Amino acid sequence: MKKADYHIHSDFSPDSTLTMDQACEIAISLGLEELCFTDHFEIAEDIRIDYTKYRQAVFRARERYGKQLSLKVGLEVGFDKYSQHQIQEYLGDKDFDFVIGSLHRAEGLDLFNGDFFRGKELKVAFSDYFKVIHESIPSFGFSVLGHITLIKRFFLLLKVNPSDIDWSYYDEEIQAILQDLIAGGKGIELNLRNPLIDLDFRVLRLYKELGGEIITLGTDSHHTTSMHTMEEGFQALREVGFRYYCVFDQLKPLFVSI
Repeated sequence: MKKADYHIHSDFSPDSTLTMDQACEIAISLGLEELCFTDHFEIAEDIRIDYTKYRQAVFRARERYGKQLSLKVGLEVGFDKYSQHQIQEYLGDKDFDFVIGSLHRAEGLDLFNGDFFRGKELKVAFSDYFKVIHESIPSFGFSVLGHITLIKRFFLLLKVNPSDIDWSYYDEEIQAILQDLIAGGKGIELNLRNPLIDLDFRVLRLYKELGGEIITLGTDSHHTTSMHTMEEGFQALREVGFRYYCVFDQLKPLFVSI
């Protein structure tokens, strides 16, 4: 089985210390056969990657590691409903293999520092999070929706025990997101940066029940210590009943048997 990590940040991302060489060497040691670099592009944070230098760096890495590792040029685009036109303008004349669309800000507020959740009852805050994703689903040419279960990263900040949460309460909002993605020929990412929880499995099951097929796996690594095998993800897909996951070439999904 071909093993591919489709969410890796190099030091082209301001929050990453991982060089492309380091990522490639670790990937080979882990038995991976393909990496897609997905460095950040964020309008709200004024993070605009130098496409030419970025692409050249991936091509140089291909020259060094190409006999052992397939390397793809990707991007993680932080989106909201206000920045879509600017994002499309940036992407329009560029050649990417894969684009993740990720919600990092909601209603103009930063998710990571807790601003979006502050002052809200938890059930309302999580419901609002999914509603904002649905309202903001990108119109630009993205491949998959990144880390739909991002909220699990904030449990410590919000002093939440995830086992106390009835995730079925959010099924309607999650289904609306997934239905729009499927109708638009887009997929989802199973993000493996943090251990999978019941919410991840719930999303996978809903996606399969609705007929969704396009899924990528990614560790969302930013540092040498965060790269790891993706067996947890493959096992989760098998458990839910998926027989394939996806890699991409020139924005086209290719299905890989698991």
